[in-house]
Amino acid sequence: MQSGQHVILMGAQGAGKGTQAERLAPKLGLVHFSTGEAFRAAIAQQTELGVAAKAFLDRGDLVPDDVTIGIVAAKLASIRVAASESGLGGALFDGFPRTKAQAEGLAAELKQQGESIAAVIEIAVPLDDLVERLSGRRVCSNGHVYHERFNPPQVSGVCDVDGLPLIQRADDTTEAIKRRLDLYFELTTPLLEYYQDLGLLHQVDGLQSIDRVEAEILAVLDQYT
Repeated sequence: MQSGQHVILMGAQGAGKGTQAERLAPKLGLVHFSTGEAFRAAIAQQTELGVAAKAFLDRGDLVPDDVTIGIVAAKLASIRVAASESGLGGALFDGFPRTKAQAEGLAAELKQQGESIAAVIEIAVPLDDLVERLSGRRVCSNGHVYHERFNPPQVSGVCDVDGLPLIQRADDTTEAIKRRLDLYFELTTPLLEYYQDLGLLHQVDGLQSIDRVEAEILAVLDQYT
């Protein structure tokens, strides 16, 4: 990808966008932009926006779009510096934007810098399959992650790495997952329509193998390189 061109990777929790982002970013010459990491860095550095975001998070509130956009803009500024020094292109957004308002804010920020979104890729996975993927997840207290069907431990209920018991997190129960996914689709539908209207949206079947999903995304983005 050329400098100043960015790609957005979308998909519900469990669709595999994080895995794909890690694989794709180096191949595309893009910086993997994880919004969560940008938030953690701003909070750790105690920037003005980081302090504001932490106050909302500590109260259990959603961070307002203007604060989120500000943190994203600051991270993009650092990406531009890195791009000029390393020859990398723009960012591969993973988990951002999440709402139409955030998408419009991002578009305005990029326009000011003479930059643009090249493409938006949605990794599409049906709701029932997402629930199965997420509800089968098991973790140990050190954070090692398994799946009862897709990535089981050698000994049932025991972590391969450190021998600790594996548990299902409270937010990985079927009921909690469905509530989370319902909210995701409610917020995301207008966002997908927004990018569809702009002619930027491409959909990839997320039920395929990881390698096949990656190959299809690369095939879509090949026209923009």
